[in-house]
Amino acid sequence: MLEIELKARLRDPAAVEERLRAFARFVRAFDKLDSYWHGPDWRFARGTKGFRVRSDGDASVVTFKVKRNEAGIEINRETEFEVSDQAAFVALIERIGCEPFYRKRKTGTLYEHDGFSIELVEVAGLGHFLEIEKLLDSDDPALMAITMGGLKAVLAKAGVPESDIEGRSYSELILGGSL
Repeated sequence: MLEIELKARLRDPAAVEERLRAFARFVRAFDKLDSYWHGPDWRFARGTKGFRVRSDGDASVVTFKVKRNEAGIEINRETEFEVSDQAAFVALIERIGCEPFYRKRKTGTLYEHDGFSIELVEVAGLGHFLEIEKLLDSDDPALMAITMGGLKAVLAKAGVPESDIEGRSYSELILGGSL
């Protein structure tokens, strides 16, 4: 699966939420706790390998990505799978030598509009963001270009200027230069 995503810092989250309610469909509120892991031999290649274990309500989802960034828009080859017992999975990955890297908590609301997922989030320690993404089955350049334009159209509709796009990943923001 190919994930095309942008995130932007929010100056006025309440105003953006009001605009979202006018054109997007509310899906749900969420509280996501992410733990990022790496193997012992990956320490010197942080940010290039590793995986995330996410708790989101009753679900536990493992995700790993191959990332690239084009003008502030993330293009990720993403693989995800659900685990039925997060504690057992963590015990397994610790047993084979994986180590926790860092944690991130995102709370917010999910909306949908025209095939795009839109999250109004607060990331603990970083502030408020708007995340807009679409999943594609193909890496067709024309479809990717249309999707990137759609991301920016939703951003504009939400009243957020393109100058507020945050091109760095949350891991870069949380860890600073220690990647």
